[in-house]
Formats: sequence, structure tokens, C-alpha cells
Amino acid sequence: MLKRTIATLSIFVVFPVSVRASGDDALETKFEAFHDRNDVTALSPIFELRKTIAKSLSVMWEGQMDAVTGASREWGLRGSGQLDANTGASVKLDGVSGASQKEESEPEFRWGSRLGLTWSRNGRVFSGSVYASTENDYKSFSPSISGSWDFAERNTTLSWAGSWFFDKMTPYGEWGRLGGGEKRVQSYSVGLTQTFTPLMLAGVTVNGIRTTGYIGHPYNPVTTRDSGMIAEALPEAKDALAVSVQAVQGWMVGEKLGSVNIEYRNYRDSWDLRSNTLTLQLSQHVLAATVLRIQGRYYTQVGAIFAQTDLYQGSEVYRTADIRFHRFDSFLAGLKVASEFPDSWGTWLPRRWDLSYDHMIRNTPGNTRLYQLYAPDEWYQQGTARAGLGWDI
Repeated sequence: MLKRTIATLSIFVVFPVSVRASGDDALETKFEAFHDRNDVTALSPIFELRKTIAKSLSVMWEGQMDAVTGASREWGLRGSGQLDANTGASVKLDGVSGASQKEESEPEFRWGSRLGLTWSRNGRVFSGSVYASTENDYKSFSPSISGSWDFAERNTTLSWAGSWFFDKMTPYGEWGRLGGGEKRVQSYSVGLTQTFTPLMLAGVTVNGIRTTGYIGHPYNPVTTRDSGMIAEALPEAKDALAVSVQAVQGWMVGEKLGSVNIEYRNYRDSWDLRSNTLTLQLSQHVLAATVLRIQGRYYTQVGAIFAQTDLYQGSEVYRTADIRFHRFDSFLAGLKVASEFPDSWGTWLPRRWDLSYDHMIRNTPGNTRLYQLYAPDEWYQQGTARAGLGWDI
């Protein structure tokens, strides 16, 4: 009973979109709209299907499409921006994988799909999945495996995971001579979670990442002191280590469950990029089936050793105009509400709904050299709105 209570609490804290137990047969749909200060807009319908196919065995399928506008620019022209993908973040901020486009007026489309299989029995879980996505000039393929084991009267959980990413970029036409390439990423993690009371748990996760190869972005050339433009150049390999510590404390207001989730993450890599992330989430049942979640996240990073703030001479071995490798701070605030429809609804109608909005501000002023295409006295901002429906099947 103790383990069941805290497991329900952890699901409630991390995934408050649903108050039912994770793993039930269901179809979840979501529509996401993203827009940032660089005039990048991404619209993404997302589908996730979970189905039990045998005792202790279930299958999962996820499909997503992105329609992106304003994601790149021609040299010296306005009309695009760099989507933010904070290096130290544990979850994706916008779901768009560096999309680009030939013409500013034409949206680019990306399709992605994941197929997974999960076995679960007596506190032991093993999962495997394969993910693939494609867009006009970018392809990605990623198999992954993970597992967990509950022991010590199911109050302690040991978890592990491994993921492998195979990415390839083939820029358009003549751009292909100036960039693109292949990148391989190996990511391994191990975690330990301990239950202390029915409403309190804590955990630690260690994540090691090995990256080889790099994908040059000819759409984002580096500007030199003589106003010339040259291709980006990055080291061929990168090793990174991230350590996350999390604590969850729950409470009861009458019969309504609430909780606070605090997580700290430290990241550092061989490019001398270092970051710290502090996340705070407050969740509370306000009605029997309605959950309100408020979250805030502060992120700060020291840029890679070769990411110069001044213009490059042009003779440097490594150089980049990608804002993700420079120094910056950011703050994200978000609000989410999730609930269920009345039991009187028909079988084929949705059972759950959720609405959320996240807004991020980053202290990088407008700077066309770093593809921050807005006024120099303004900071970068982005917003992501989501609406979801869920069916029991």
C-alpha cells in the first residue's frame, strides 16, 4: 500500500494530464502551438496509443507532425530564427528538431513516430522503443531501452536507460557543400528512488552522454570581423555528464491530493559548457478529477570554450553562431489544468482533457550575428500552448 500510494503521487506530479494509472489502454491526442520572438511558428498534432496485448505486455505508438514557418533565413536577410533547445534541459521545449526551409513563405513539415513495447510484472519493468523522424533536409533514428526494479518491500526503485541517436542532415542544393553531416549520440543513465513516507520520496539520476560527429548548419554561418561569413566548425566529439536530484512531498487537503516537486540538475561537458537547472512544480486537486499545476524553471549556462562573444577572425579551429553554445540564463513559467468529462458521456467520446501554456524568457538581446532577429534592446521569448483529449479504449 505504501508503494502504491507514492507511485500514484509520482505519476500525479510528473504527469498530471491524467488521474488514472499509467499503462491503461488509451488514446491520447494533443495539439501544440509554438511561437517565438524570431517569428518562428510551429504547429504540431500529436497522437499516442497504448494497448495491452498480453498479460504483463503492452504496446505504445506515438505519431507527431510539425508544420514550421520562419525556421531559417538566407544569408543577410531577415525572416527566420533559431529554435531554443537548452542543452541542460531534461525534457524537449518545443518538439521541433532544428527545422529549416528554403523559402520564408513555405512551411516545412516534419513527421516523427515512435513504437514501443513494455513488459511489467511484480515491480519489474522493461521497455524498448524505436523512434524515427524525417523532414526535408534532416533525418533521425533512435532506438532505446529502459528498465526498473522495485525492492526493499517495493519502497526502493532502481532504474536504468540507454538511448542511441543517429542523425543526418543534408542541406538543400548548394548549401550541401557548406554544412550538414552525421551525428551519433549515446546516452546512458541510472537512477535510484527511495520512498520515505506515503507522501514523500526522493531520487537521484546520473546521465552520461557521448557525442561523435557534428551537423554543420550552413543556414547559420559565422560572421567574421571583416563582415565575411564562414561555415560553423565544431569539435568531432563531446563527452557530457549530468546529475539530477529530485524530491517530492505530498499533502492532503481533505481528500484532495497536492504535492510539490523540486528538481536540481547539473550538467557539464568536454566543450567546457556547464549548466544548472532548478525546477519547481506545485500540483493540487481542486475537484475530485481536476488537477491544477503551476511550474517554474530557472536555467543558467556557461558557454562552450570556443563560443566567442566578439566577432571571429576566421582562422579559429572551432567557431559557432548557435546561441545554444553561448552563455545565457532563462526562466520558464507554466500553468496546466487537467480534468475528466462526466461518466455519463458515451463510450466513443473523450474521457479526459487538459490545457497548458508555458512561457520562457531568455536574456539574449537581439543580435543578427547570433540569429536573434529582433531589437537589440529586447530579450528572447517563446510561448507554447497545448490542448489535449484522451480516450479509454
